[in-house]
Amino acid sequence: MRLPAILVAALAIATLVAATPSDNAVIVNSGSTNAYGYKIDVSSDGRGTSVLQNRNGGAASTPKPFTLPAATASRFFADLAAARKETAATVACMKSVSFGSTMHVTWQGWTSSDLTCPAKDGAGEALIKDVDEIRQAAGIPESPLRNSP
Repeated sequence: MRLPAILVAALAIATLVAATPSDNAVIVNSGSTNAYGYKIDVSSDGRGTSVLQNRNGGAASTPKPFTLPAATASRFFADLAAARKETAATVACMKSVSFGSTMHVTWQGWTSSDLTCPAKDGAGEALIKDVDEIRQAAGIPESPLRNSP
């Protein structure tokens, strides 16, 4: 008699866990004259896709799926929440018009400051580190150079 009750309870818990919506964030690097930009979609369950982009935002490659370790995904979303509370993760910085790039994370209606600029505080440092780790896990080089014509 006790086994059916345990099975029902386990099924109820599994249903609740499966029904929990995953959180999503998007990392976008603009690229530059010589380097492709990229877009990385990351879900709180660790699943993600990445694609190289042209300066106009059009895809320059096919989407590539990847999976982050659960600890990395959890830390990234916690660091996003901390950075959002600080309102600015980085300080403003000067860049070349043609060789400079920008990088932002968009999450729950909030967009980070430019993560290619120096971190403003510990929350900014953590977010920059997370984004770099995710970029590497997605298989995107630090500066994905464009092919010469």
